[in-house]
Amino acid sequence: MVWAAFSLNGQEGLAVLDGRQNFPKYIGTLENHLMPFAEKIGGRNWQYQHDDAPIHTSNATNNYLNSKNVTALEWPPMNPDLNPFEIV
Repeated sequence: MVWAAFSLNGQEGLAVLDGRQNFPKYIGTLENHLMPFAEKIGGRNWQYQHDDAPIHTSNATNNYLNSKNVTALEWPPMNPDLNPFEIV
């Protein structure tokens, strides 16, 4: 499994994730990859989009994102065609 981020201001390299993912591992990915990327692209005026996978919507993940003042976009379940990363 891989994780990546991009914006109009830049991109983050792919992070290769080991093993089956769960919400603690996902939070670690956000901490180690998303937050440094967000700082690199210019501060706090951005929103994060992820799908409705259970590790993305867990209370622990939501609490982590809230603690970092990250706004996660609402996203309809089971709609990979709407995800801009699918084009990449």
